[in-house]
Amino acid sequence: MANTVDFTVPNPGLLHRILLRSGIIYAAVTVIPFVPAFYQQDFDAGFSVKGHPYRWLDVVSQNNPWFFSSQGGKNYGGWLITLLVCLIIGGGWAFIEKQINNDRNALTQNDRDDRLYNWFFILVRYQIALRMSWFAIAKVFPVQMPFPTLSQLNTSLGDFAPGKLYWLTTGVSPFFEVFAGVFELIATVLILFRRTATLGALMMIAILLSIWFVNIGYDAGVELASLHLLFLSAALLVKDADQFYNILIRHRQAVISYIQPSELTKQWKRAGRIVLKAAFIFLFLFYRGYHYEQLYAAGKTFKLPLDDGIKSFTGFYNVTEFRLNNKVLPYAPDDTVRWQNMAFEKFNTISIGTAKPFKLRTDNKIRTTEYYGNIGRLYYGYEADTVKHILTLKNRADTTDALNLNYTAPSAGKFILKGLSPQKDSLYIVLNKVEKQYPLAIKRNANITD
Repeated sequence: MANTVDFTVPNPGLLHRILLRSGIIYAAVTVIPFVPAFYQQDFDAGFSVKGHPYRWLDVVSQNNPWFFSSQGGKNYGGWLITLLVCLIIGGGWAFIEKQINNDRNALTQNDRDDRLYNWFFILVRYQIALRMSWFAIAKVFPVQMPFPTLSQLNTSLGDFAPGKLYWLTTGVSPFFEVFAGVFELIATVLILFRRTATLGALMMIAILLSIWFVNIGYDAGVELASLHLLFLSAALLVKDADQFYNILIRHRQAVISYIQPSELTKQWKRAGRIVLKAAFIFLFLFYRGYHYEQLYAAGKTFKLPLDDGIKSFTGFYNVTEFRLNNKVLPYAPDDTVRWQNMAFEKFNTISIGTAKPFKLRTDNKIRTTEYYGNIGRLYYGYEADTVKHILTLKNRADTTDALNLNYTAPSAGKFILKGLSPQKDSLYIVLNKVEKQYPLAIKRNANITD
């Protein structure tokens, strides 16, 4: 790959012009949030923006076109329709331009195409960097795929969906997660600069191809999102398809084109371009990276609740006695009424093991809660009044499901809970703490005693 040259479109034909204009439209409509639901969502529920202003950067980074999240992240039909509509609009744009510019010379039209390609080059590069910067930083400071919680460590393997299981197994190995994040971050930085954009696109393709197949194989929910970024990365290389063919297949020397930025005649425009680029890099990489490092250092992740639980409560407990309406229900593994065990997390979540029937939930609105992709446990956020000894439990996914329990601690590691179920049945529950070490935690060079 010898010297670089300025990229010039040599007498582009109608098909080229249509594809170029269609590409600009596609890049714009997939990064600008046109869908009303984006503005109607509860940003604090989805992103915890209150008290964490840098999370607005994640709101922008994770804005998805309508076809990303529908049909479980696999709406290929919607994606193809979007491509087709962009082609039709691009074709209309090129046709109208041709009619208007019939009397203009070809050189003027080529100059216009060069400027349009430059805009396409900018839109695609920055959209990839916008989306991948979050994934990269959330892996470099591993908060995207956290280590399994107490509840998850005590959930049967068969109660996890494949996608959730993949996330948990990746979270078990922060070294691998950081390793993947470093490569994603390097590719993101390279793609931000014109002279290294080709290398960044090649790295991004290698990264995203494996991510796409992982999402297909594990049904992890962002299948189409990864394909979209893969498609954009490949689009950056289309201009050099012949050169890559000469290098890789014919083993001949070839020259990779350099996309020259638009020539700006005014000083304030040149300064503005530098300021905007520096601001993007500072906000989305350095500023966000600093706060994610702080988040990881505090042992937290946005995939789980941020509020702390009661430290002395944290642990896994067997339900040794369970009374419903003052009737003792002995333990039975298939009893759909009796609680089997409880886990108090280090954050403000209580989970209850039970054999009741569950509906597997994989909708995006609960991806950041414990409900996503698993069954076998009821999850409640809790608040504890340590003076009146009252636990207030609220289901984070179903606000109609709540209960209040009075608690006493007659001895260390033992709780007695009394209260009413959501069905207004009286409850009397005795909990005994189980001291247990987990091989997954030991392998991670951490001792977790519940």
